[in-house]
Amino acid sequence: MNTRKLKQLAQTKGLDILENTISFNESGVDFQVAYAKDQTGDKWILRIPRRPESMRHARKEKTALDIINHYASFQVPQWSIYSNDLIAYKQLDGAPAATIDMNQQDYIWTFDKSNVPAEYYCSLGKALAELHSLHQQEFINSGIEMIKSSELRTTMKQRMERAKEHYDINQDLWERWDVWLAEDTLWPSHVGVTHGDLHPGHILTDKLHHVTGIIDWTEVAIGDISVDFMSHLLLFGKTGLVNLIDAYDNAGGKTWSKMDEHITELLTTSGITVAEYAQASGLKEMQEAAAQMLANES
Repeated sequence: MNTRKLKQLAQTKGLDILENTISFNESGVDFQVAYAKDQTGDKWILRIPRRPESMRHARKEKTALDIINHYASFQVPQWSIYSNDLIAYKQLDGAPAATIDMNQQDYIWTFDKSNVPAEYYCSLGKALAELHSLHQQEFINSGIEMIKSSELRTTMKQRMERAKEHYDINQDLWERWDVWLAEDTLWPSHVGVTHGDLHPGHILTDKLHHVTGIIDWTEVAIGDISVDFMSHLLLFGKTGLVNLIDAYDNAGGKTWSKMDEHITELLTTSGITVAEYAQASGLKEMQEAAAQMLANES
């Protein structure tokens, strides 16, 4: 998609954007993302699916966003355009905490990654505590995946078995998962509404590093709230994870004694998540990435 074609596509949906204001972000696997202004100066985010499969969760995502927007104090997208070839919404306040440099294949941060601002931890913990405690009853007819706390381990075991049908899994890694599944104290006794893909590119902050909004809710679900801490552990290590859990706890988030250990184990299943995405998307590079991740001990 180039700027001319995107302008034409947006016009067919009733959105008149200025072609000379369009810029693209190519980091997304499912969507090409564009930033643009309309004739009145309003800023827009436009998501163009890279393939039909990219829209597989779109209806669920929109329904969930409408619910979250009604209850959450932080900002989430409000889709003005929702079609098979374009999703568009007015840009939210703030900017991503970090963006991916495609050349360096690494994040560019808005703050010193080695000295994370206290306000970032505090406001992110508060946003997560609020999200995870949203009334689950509201989402019953949304179509999003809903897993009960009593089903968490059974569901994980099923995911492991499905991955094993298609990939060679490191034996030490498999045994580690079995130990994790068998240990009652590691697992939460509750579930909550989760974002599901909460990395810093999806977290919006202001100039004081206060979290103002969260975007890209493709993986929104009700399940193990630990999934929303995984990227933070990966990027900031155990100390960063503990800091975020403390902020989450202080904001009223529901924790348990071995929450950090559970999140650490959950992170080792990232290869399963990639394998599931590979199957849904059919992307060869995702299949190769999954094979490599599952063959290595995490």
